[in-house]
Amino acid sequence: MRRCLLFLPLVLSMLIASPALALDLDISGSLQFEGVNNENPTLQKSDSTESFREMRLRVLTEAQITDNIKIITRFDALDKVLSSRDSAFDNNEDDDNFDFDRAYAEIITPIGLLSIGRMQGVVWGTSWSDDETDTDRIKLVTPIPIGENKLYIGAVAEKVTENAKSDITNDDNDKYYIGATYKTKKYSTGLLTAFYHFNYFQDPGQAMKFMDIEKAGGLDQALSDKASAERYAAFAANYSALAAAAAAAGNATEAAAYGVQALSAKTSAEQYGSTDAITALAAWDGAARGGTTEAEVFLLAPYFDGKFGPLGITTELDYIFGETEYDKNNSTRDVEGYAWFGELRYDIADFTLQAGYAITTGDADYDDDDIGNMGYVAPGSDWAKAFILTSDEHGMNTTLGDGLGNLIGDGFGTAYTAVLDGYRMMYAGVNYTCFDNTVNLGALIASSQADDTPANVDDDHGIEYDLTLTWNIMDNLVYTGVAAFLQAGDYWEDRSGGTATEDTYALYHKLEFFF
Repeated sequence: MRRCLLFLPLVLSMLIASPALALDLDISGSLQFEGVNNENPTLQKSDSTESFREMRLRVLTEAQITDNIKIITRFDALDKVLSSRDSAFDNNEDDDNFDFDRAYAEIITPIGLLSIGRMQGVVWGTSWSDDETDTDRIKLVTPIPIGENKLYIGAVAEKVTENAKSDITNDDNDKYYIGATYKTKKYSTGLLTAFYHFNYFQDPGQAMKFMDIEKAGGLDQALSDKASAERYAAFAANYSALAAAAAAAGNATEAAAYGVQALSAKTSAEQYGSTDAITALAAWDGAARGGTTEAEVFLLAPYFDGKFGPLGITTELDYIFGETEYDKNNSTRDVEGYAWFGELRYDIADFTLQAGYAITTGDADYDDDDIGNMGYVAPGSDWAKAFILTSDEHGMNTTLGDGLGNLIGDGFGTAYTAVLDGYRMMYAGVNYTCFDNTVNLGALIASSQADDTPANVDDDHGIEYDLTLTWNIMDNLVYTGVAAFLQAGDYWEDRSGGTATEDTYALYHKLEFFF
């Protein structure tokens, strides 16, 4: 690996120096340092304060091969908690500190811009319902001039999961998009349609049961415990047979010895067969609908974002409908859910007032005949309107409420309870720009309730108060600071079984250099 990394700059230097190839290489990116301090990260009195720092170097390269062909890559380096071995990789080794996120080609064709490879995905319209990530896709965008404005028509084929080389051959998960965006000087608007064809997926209930396996040590641990239980059960049966044979031959001493070994093996088999991991695996695999499902789901997502004098209007609706199919019991379930938000802004001198409402449908019953958990497929982590409740920058998105998670959880397809219950949020705020537009001060208050909860569970998430500071210290150097406080509602205590009762606050700051 080190030889490859040493060889790469040499190759790039030769390519740049070669007039025959005429390669133009642009490099840009950022270096950021973050600090996080969380009080009561699980909303329990016993919590210790969580405080840590992070860093990340992000580099984007654009290689202009010809006038019509460009190759783009992006990688992160040392994306980790400072002074630790907690890197961006599963193996947590600092020496593996390069994480290539994207590599794709852009080709200008007579019918539009064609992009092929691993690139940015899960973004559309506004930041609402966006969960920017790296996706393998083929994308074609065709611009159509309409007077002074432009209409963009786009089509995308995306491979979410490739299973062609695994034990579940041809059970791939794919997405297909067709969208149109119309842009003017005052506003942009558009409609995205999509078809999700998932052959190997988990519904929220299945994912919740699988998460129990992860909490108990993971699938590998469960399978290891299962194998150990079966092995010791075989030992017990063998020793029991030997004991019976010895007893029949009149050798009481040998029979007793084999009997002791049989009892010991049986005890070990029972211990391995009743671990938390085995119990969770049995619940997941033995569920009436099985551990996985197939899904065919459609998406409709119109949006509007405009500025008319001092008035700004932003809104987006994401609506899904479709069906899941279960081979185990030959049943189907309807899928239907939506996420909508609307926001108004008004400029008064150096102040901008904002007010909005947001809703993401939830479904607290994982075993009925329909699925309505919109946050499961579109949690919308990029929106981040309320720092504690709808952001993942602080790390409490998976710990809040003694593991209930906040309102976005850990992203697409993760079964955190607060995400599955959905939410309804009202918010209002003000931003003040000063010092020649180099400093922006913000304040926001948000009140949130769960959209759907079980009986006897309060829906009140509480009220969040945020203060923000953005300071453009100089060209290419920006400081961001956030102080957020959540006055926790009764939802967290009721839904966690009476353990999450404390308020929490988060302090966050980031220094970012751009180049």
